[in-house]
Amino acid sequence: MCFFADASSENSAHLMLQTIVAAIAGGVLLIVLARKLQLPAIVLLLGGGFLLGPALWGDAAIVQPDSLGEGMRVIVSLAIGLILFEGGLTLDLSGYRSAPSMIKRLLTLGVAITWMGIAFFVWLIFDLPFTQAVLAGSLVIVTGPTVIAPLLKRIKIEERLNSILHWEGVLIDPIGVFLAILCFEAFAGDGGQAAFINLLVRVLVGLPLGIGGGLILSQIVKRRWIDEEMLNVFSLASAVLIFGLAEAVLPETGLLSVTVAGFVFGLSGTAQLKQVRQFKGEITDLLIGTLFILLAARLEPGQFMEDFGLKGVGMVAIVILVIRPLSVFCCAWGGDLKTREKLFLSWVAPRGIVAASLASLVAIRLTELGTIEHPRFVETFAYSVIIATIVLQGSTAGLLARLLRLKRLEPTGWMIVGAHTFARGVAKFMNQHAKLKVVMVDTNPRRIDQAKKDGLIALARDARDIKLTELPILQGIGNVLALTDNEDLNLRICRNWAEVFGAQHVFRYDPSAPVMEKDFQADEHTMGRIVWARLARPNLLSGELSRAEAKLIDVDQASAGQVSPATPLVVFAGDELVLDPGEKAVELLKQEGAKGLFLRREADYLQRSLRRELFITSKATTLQELFEEMMEPLVKLNPQLPREETIQQLVDRELAFPTALGHGVATPHAYGRKLDVRLCAIARIPKGLDYGARDGEPVRLVFLLLSPPGDPEGHLATLGEIARLMINPHIREKVLAASNADEFMDLLGITPPGE
Repeated sequence: MCFFADASSENSAHLMLQTIVAAIAGGVLLIVLARKLQLPAIVLLLGGGFLLGPALWGDAAIVQPDSLGEGMRVIVSLAIGLILFEGGLTLDLSGYRSAPSMIKRLLTLGVAITWMGIAFFVWLIFDLPFTQAVLAGSLVIVTGPTVIAPLLKRIKIEERLNSILHWEGVLIDPIGVFLAILCFEAFAGDGGQAAFINLLVRVLVGLPLGIGGGLILSQIVKRRWIDEEMLNVFSLASAVLIFGLAEAVLPETGLLSVTVAGFVFGLSGTAQLKQVRQFKGEITDLLIGTLFILLAARLEPGQFMEDFGLKGVGMVAIVILVIRPLSVFCCAWGGDLKTREKLFLSWVAPRGIVAASLASLVAIRLTELGTIEHPRFVETFAYSVIIATIVLQGSTAGLLARLLRLKRLEPTGWMIVGAHTFARGVAKFMNQHAKLKVVMVDTNPRRIDQAKKDGLIALARDARDIKLTELPILQGIGNVLALTDNEDLNLRICRNWAEVFGAQHVFRYDPSAPVMEKDFQADEHTMGRIVWARLARPNLLSGELSRAEAKLIDVDQASAGQVSPATPLVVFAGDELVLDPGEKAVELLKQEGAKGLFLRREADYLQRSLRRELFITSKATTLQELFEEMMEPLVKLNPQLPREETIQQLVDRELAFPTALGHGVATPHAYGRKLDVRLCAIARIPKGLDYGARDGEPVRLVFLLLSPPGDPEGHLATLGEIARLMINPHIREKVLAASNADEFMDLLGITPPGE
């Protein structure tokens, strides 16, 4: 047995290792750089592969694909298989169903015109067999999201055009792949009847294997037979297994099977799909980077002149200047697209990664089959179209959009996080009266469905993810309002989106943060302007609105003086939207055409519990003395209230469960027998009272709440409002310094009942 390889074998192994390492490392680094520069990754990958390959350096090249031998085809086939599995996994059928008719036409009629048009001109110009021309045409149908997404992000065109190009790129990928695979399967045989039979057999074998594999994988994941930490690796291994089994049963069926398996698995709707998709996306980036360094390194400048020449230049010009415009204008026939919009769509159709990878794989397989004279023609043609469309269209799309006046205006729309009843009311006002685009984002599907029923744009996604900006539905959005009950979540959302829209365009509900009375400012501790801090939590308000215990009121110049008592939420005046305008609302509504949204709370629990005569200044030094003083005005208002019994109840409860909130505030409470309405007395204790607070601070302000025995909801809600107000240090310090009832009420913005 020989333990030592000979020198040539060792050198070959070293060269293979060097090639693989350089392809993986170089590919990933170039993708990272491309995203940083907002460029299509394929631009840097093609350039990087060419610069590292033998075309420039010969045997001294860092990346030498030929050193991999038969392994090159295996790597390319498997990598494309996994990429296609991820493509099938992320195929959005709902996106197609809800897409405008223009997009559906581009994906049907447009695909047919592009495919057959290119095939015809390739056959006519290059005098190739028509089957080979059809195969060449099928490889350049796809535009691809990896190319179009960075371009759209950079040029910022009108929303409708953005949506058409985005969805065309996303949805055409699997269509183009399927057609290319079918064409290759037909062309890989001996032609004629044998080719048709070959294709039929491969489809009959590949489709069932793909469907069966996808269904089995879906059931395994649904039944949670795999631990969650192993789910990603298992799904990756399953895709490899499906590909391998299909190839073992019948060669050349693996790509079809694995694409179908990914599509079936994606349709399963299992809860773990999001996790698997994210992992597959990361693996796909790794594979794409590696694959393209290897494929681009195979390209030789000579092949473009030998296989293509000036005829090739003319063919590429026909693809760009004849086929694409013909497809767009035919698909737009009878629609409402303007001529300038059609011209822009006619020019922008860059091909991408899927086209290049499939073209290289087909070229490798055709070379191995040896059945045609120019096996690398399809690769040369595809790469020529890719390079020309990316360079020409990518560099001029922005200029053309400006010349055609199709650039998007400064985004003024709003993304509202939280689709509860209160948020939907605010969204409707913004949309109907301010004519602003509003997108509601929530992870609760029921709320999203309700928002859509209300005629609003709604999205069931995680609002912390700033990648949402890549979705066409968020085009035109430039402001964020985080309106959940969770203050920490609101803060994280604002911090994330401040990086995208700027700190002055993010707003959040946060009752615990200091209220900013001056101009907006933000630092590392406070991100986003605080709005409606004195209101109850959004979900509580939503419940009141649903039960008709609160009402959202649209106000104009004429009705501005008829809404008191109510809280101004939003005012739209002079083309400016002002959230939480406070006292400025009255002045803003004096402007011509101004509109406002006010909240009137019939169940404003604390407000309905207060009376000016229940505010006292106490000199008490014990709990007994304090409660005796506070009960006096309460008994005057409600003589049937059992004074001594209630005092003893309060003292006993405080001794057992002290209600000191800290920071000098306490909230003793009880249910008062023979009490018909909820009442809240307030005592200011200038010298402070030892209340046994955990922070050791003497209590200087006491809210004594008494409720009827049958009012637990109102009792708890009132205590919640008090706690929410007093946790805000800005409000708390001013309230503690209040010297009389009027000042106290004004500080809380409260108008007691009957006034």
